[in-house]
Amino acid sequence: MSTYEEARAKMIKQTRREILAALAVMYGIGTMTFASICAALTHLELPDEGVVKSDLTYLCERGFVRWTNERALMGWSLRVYKLTAKGKDIHDLIEHDPALEP
Repeated sequence: MSTYEEARAKMIKQTRREILAALAVMYGIGTMTFASICAALTHLELPDEGVVKSDLTYLCERGFVRWTNERALMGWSLRVYKLTAKGKDIHDLIEHDPALEP
C-alpha cells in the first residue's frame, strides 16, 4: 500500500471515530444535526462536507448510527442522527470494527 493510501485510510478511520465520539457525547441526551456533527469535526480540517456524508453513510449502513427523521429523502442539512447501542459499543471498544481501528 502506498503512503498516500495509508494516509487516506488513516484519515477515514479517524473521521469515523470522531463522528462516533461526537455522537457518544449526546448518546443519553438526544440527537445531533448534520451541521452540528460537521461543526464537531472542524478540528480535522476536512476538505468538504462530502467526507462527512460518506462516513455517516458508512456508519448508518453498519448500524452504528441511526438517521432519526421520520420523513424519507430529507436533505442533509435537515437530517438528525443518533448513536445506536451497537455504535456505543464500538466507541467504548467493547466491540471492534477493523474499518475504525487505528
